[in-house]
Amino acid sequence: MSFRLRLSLLFVATLVAVQIFTALLIYGVARRAFIAEGERQLSAGATAVVRQLDDISTRVADNVQVLALDYALRAAIAQHDQSTVLSALRNHGRRIGAAAVVAMDGKAYWMIVVPVYAPEPIALIAAGIPVDNSLLARLQQLSVLPNTIELITDAGAGRWTDVARGNESVELASALTAAGHSLPLQPTLVRADGREYVALAKRLRESQQSAPVALVLGYSIDDALQPYRSVALAWASLVALGLAAGLIGAMLIARSVAHPIETLAATVHRVESGDYTAPSPVRAGGEIGQLAAAFTNMTHAIAEREEHIRHQALHDAVTGLPNRQAAEAAIREALTGVANTSGALLMVGLARLPEIIQTMGHSICDRVMQDAGARLRQFAARGFVARATDAQFSVWLDGTGKADAIAMAFRILDALGVPYQESDLSIDTAPAIGIALCPQHGSEASALLRRAEVALIAALDSADPVAVYDPTTDPHRPERLTLMTDLREALDRNELRLHYQPKLNLVDRRIDSVEALVRWNHPQRGSVPPETFIALAEKTGNIRRLTRWVLASSIAQAQEWAARGHLLRVAVNLSARDLDDAELPRRIGDLLSLHGVSPRSIVLELTESAVMGEPELAVQVLKRLADLGIDLAIDDFGVGQSSFAYLRRLPVREIKIDRLFTQRLGEDAGDRTLVRSIVELGHRLGYRVTAEGVETRAAIEYLREIGCDHAQGFYVARALAADAVERLFTRSEWDVTHAGANT
Repeated sequence: MSFRLRLSLLFVATLVAVQIFTALLIYGVARRAFIAEGERQLSAGATAVVRQLDDISTRVADNVQVLALDYALRAAIAQHDQSTVLSALRNHGRRIGAAAVVAMDGKAYWMIVVPVYAPEPIALIAAGIPVDNSLLARLQQLSVLPNTIELITDAGAGRWTDVARGNESVELASALTAAGHSLPLQPTLVRADGREYVALAKRLRESQQSAPVALVLGYSIDDALQPYRSVALAWASLVALGLAAGLIGAMLIARSVAHPIETLAATVHRVESGDYTAPSPVRAGGEIGQLAAAFTNMTHAIAEREEHIRHQALHDAVTGLPNRQAAEAAIREALTGVANTSGALLMVGLARLPEIIQTMGHSICDRVMQDAGARLRQFAARGFVARATDAQFSVWLDGTGKADAIAMAFRILDALGVPYQESDLSIDTAPAIGIALCPQHGSEASALLRRAEVALIAALDSADPVAVYDPTTDPHRPERLTLMTDLREALDRNELRLHYQPKLNLVDRRIDSVEALVRWNHPQRGSVPPETFIALAEKTGNIRRLTRWVLASSIAQAQEWAARGHLLRVAVNLSARDLDDAELPRRIGDLLSLHGVSPRSIVLELTESAVMGEPELAVQVLKRLADLGIDLAIDDFGVGQSSFAYLRRLPVREIKIDRLFTQRLGEDAGDRTLVRSIVELGHRLGYRVTAEGVETRAAIEYLREIGCDHAQGFYVARALAADAVERLFTRSEWDVTHAGANT
């Protein structure tokens, strides 16, 4: 229901309510006045009727008395002359004309009884004259009485019955009986024949042997109101006209009031839906006009704030460029609804930004980013430029292939390569760019942004400042997420296996030690490279669990070999995360005790980078392991940041020369010199030296020549299953000239 209709109905309902209340008030006042008038008339009429009846009774009595004194009648009675008596009675009866009232057999009579003396009482004269409807009608004619007049008598059991009625009278006796009224000696409202009367009763003098007789008068309220019905009809017509006029006026008033409000309501709905266009002008005065003006101003203010909020939500506060959300929306829009869409997303990063923040603070960093954003704006004509993260910008090039994207990347590098200048401050930001291509690397904005970031990370870690996304090196591919779950399940189901690569003792030419290497044959993927799932285990936190499995399996295998008479050392690799575990020495000691294996049978290999992560904690863990009697070895020696001076702090017994220096020992004099130096210095410092990655006969001969302790590589043997490698232990001496052929 609209506001206009409700307002109109309010006016009309108010007018109707006032008219109905007025009509009811007038009707009630008039009705009470007519009832009072009826009571007055009935009281007066009842008194008059009773007086008339008393006069009639007196006259009848006098006439009967005259009859009793008539000499001829008395003589006839005394002589028993019946005919003379009847003749005298007839003559006197015509003169009487009325009699006293008694109720007999459901009828009313005037009864007068007079004794006849001659001179003694010789007879009684009883005069009985019926009181019927005609008598009451004459009484109505002789005096101003109501139309309804009845003579009633008590029929017993609270019932009243009429014995005579005047002209146009209704049955008031039946109405009184039906309503359970007693004799209405006071004015009483009674309904008879569907009409309302004021009834009043007067008792008449009755004989003790007769039933009570009363006279009932009725005053019709409906008849009294009848003359005013035409007035009421005229008044109702005027009311109807007034209502029609009021309805028209109410509609006009409601329209003038509701139209501005309806206009404002429509504007509210538009604002609610996000449409902040200026509302239609409202021509209204007073408070409504003020409300319309205030609402218009409010709409403009909301639109301005909404635009400001939208701008803030989609733009970077520092550079003023669109943010990542806006960039993703722009790329999504460019890729939507266009077949064979191509494009390139360039993710621009500043490698030195963290250093700038740590050295000079965030304020100078913000100014550097502002300057970089200003330089990138010149490329906005070619693509959509945005600030993707705190340290990265994105540039979307629509319809661009790989070659053009790389060319644009180098132009951007040229623009950002100029150092940032501020007074005497000059900052080189070292920009790098990662590129993701559409559709080769993805057809969704989120995928392109993520893969461009992966390419940027690769560029930051390499000498080339521009890198194109390579799926094979992406550590966040969806299949890698699946592989994380599969690795946990493989550990639960014991699906991993250990292979052992022999280490040849170059002095006695025997296999006296092995390195335990994990192998995983995936049920669906087949053989998974160790570098893939081990790196994955380190990132997901499963590396400690994997290390515990390797330790338990390799120590158990060492115990089996020792039981069969093969005493050899088993090397197990440790991760940097393992060295953070202060409980690692206790766990290894428990495993050694459980299987009855000597600590000297186990060698723990670790990389120098693992020790560099948490040096203090790592050194403590390593010292506790050394105290157990376990030998420690540094793997991949020579390619990191370690030195002999640093190794002196660690309880290390062995160093393993990285394969980078041993693969070309037969042809590179520089590598031979370097390896000789490492072996000699290692021996002088008390370390055993093992050369990894030995793949040629010349390399192994040179290592024997310079006194290297052990050789490990494909030329000696590949990593083999436990039963296969066990066959190599039975040889008393290893033929180094044909070592590769023996495996």
